[in-house]
Amino acid sequence: MTPPDHGLFSRVAGAVTGKVVDAVPVEEILEHVDLDAVLDQIDVNHLLERVDVNRLLDRVDVDRLLARADVEALVQRAGIPDIVAETTGNLAGRTLDVARRQVVGLDRVVGAMVDRLLRRRGPAPLGPALLVVEQ
Repeated sequence: MTPPDHGLFSRVAGAVTGKVVDAVPVEEILEHVDLDAVLDQIDVNHLLERVDVNRLLDRVDVDRLLARADVEALVQRAGIPDIVAETTGNLAGRTLDVARRQVVGLDRVVGAMVDRLLRRRGPAPLGPALLVVEQ
């Protein structure tokens, strides 16, 4: 017995397939194909190795992509307004603390100068009389 001629079989199958595709709409043929079984036979890693990522990225229209992004929603989701408000509040608080320290320092210098001009002696009071607790 002679082995089957696979070349002949392939040529016949190709000719028949071509005639069927010409005669029957592709959608009808695909209704009879188990796409999950076909997809299970695909080696995804091999397919990905064939992808030229740089060429793919060259085709991406970044401006169009960014136009679709809702920047306001992204800003809200990231919490940027809260961060800005907190930072601004902290900065304002620190600025006030520095200003208070400067005023206190200036008050001490002016107080010492007034004490010298009036020839006052002894330790300077810790604060206004009504606020200082006697020990």
